[in-house]
Formats: sequence, C-alpha cells, structure tokens
Amino acid sequence: MLRGIGTYSFPLKAGEECPAGTFLLDLASGRFEWSEEVFHIHGYTPGEVVPTLELLMAHKHPQDREPIRRMIAELSSNGGQRAIFHRVIDSKGRERRVFTAAEACLDDTGKVTALRGFTVDLSRTVALETRHAAAEAIRATYASREVIEQAKGIIMGLQGGTTDQAFRVLATRSQHTNVKLATVAEQLVEAATRGKAPEAISCWEAQTEQLDPTA
Repeated sequence: MLRGIGTYSFPLKAGEECPAGTFLLDLASGRFEWSEEVFHIHGYTPGEVVPTLELLMAHKHPQDREPIRRMIAELSSNGGQRAIFHRVIDSKGRERRVFTAAEACLDDTGKVTALRGFTVDLSRTVALETRHAAAEAIRATYASREVIEQAKGIIMGLQGGTTDQAFRVLATRSQHTNVKLATVAEQLVEAATRGKAPEAISCWEAQTEQLDPTA
C-alpha cells in the first residue's frame, strides 16, 4: 500500500504541510497505484476512479502534457530519475501547481518495468509567495515615492525652485550615473542626515558639468 509523505515548504506556517503522495506506474499495463493524497490532488477520493496513464494525462495542463510525455518516455527507455514542476487540473476544474519526481524500477535483466515517485501539491505555497511578492512590491513602490519626495524637499529647501525642478536634479543625477532614481534620492536623504546635503548636491552639479558642459 502506497503512503503519503511528510513535507515542508516555505512560506507555510509551522505544522502546515503541502499535500503529497506517492505513485507507482506499471509500464506493461499502464495502470497506476496512487496513495490517498495523490487521489486528493486530482480531486478524487480513493476508489472513485481507476488511475491510468490516460487519466493522468487528461488532468495535466495542456501546455505541460508534452514535457510529461517526454519524461515518461525517457525514464522508460533509459532509466534513471527525473523531476518536473507542472500544473494539474483536478476533477473540479481547479488548477494545482505540483512538483513530481520519479525514478525507473528495473527487473533482474535491467529492463525498466515500472516508474515510482511522489507528487507534492505546491499550490498554496505558490499562492502565498506570489501574494508576499506583490505586497513587497507595493511596499517598495510606496517607500520609493516617499524617499523621492523627501529628496525633492531637501533640494527645494536648499535651492528653492519648484517640485518639478527638484525632480529634474534627481533625474539628471540618475541618468548620468546610471543609478535608479530612488537610490539617488536615498543617497541625498542619507547625506542630509549627516548634514552633508549641500556638499552632495554641489558634487553632483560639478560632476554633471564635467560629463555635459552644456547642462
């Protein structure tokens, strides 16, 4: 009897596991043995369907079917181990992101007779990581805007002028040094915390004149 396997995947909480199970494919008959967890990953309860290679392929995302066919063919012909990250469409039409690793089983003559391995459902991990990355990108965007506004305020306080003119000072420095605008702003804000903002801006202007005397 095939069993599930214990898993851990960042960024899940401690004690929260990804669904993961094992399988065995008999190449002669094309019949599978699935652990309970592999049934669940495909949207079934054990005994609800008879696992076959045809059923497996029917649940693969259309764009992932050919790579999976190649993996099975390579293992069947050459033996060894293979792994693939792909998508499963379960019986309820939900897309799952899964990682599958498989190895060839040999008989006494060295012929490949079966494939065995495990599948881990990483859908929740991928969703959480995507949300975390999106949230971090939003935070970084707002942080960049805030530091740019701070830098513009410093320039306006020292040189007068409008907010657009202050922005052009930052943009010119960014273009001439090939440094991101937010990084340039951070450098000026950091200089201001040390009381060195006037010197920093004067240095920028001198370097700009050297690079572009018409500026």
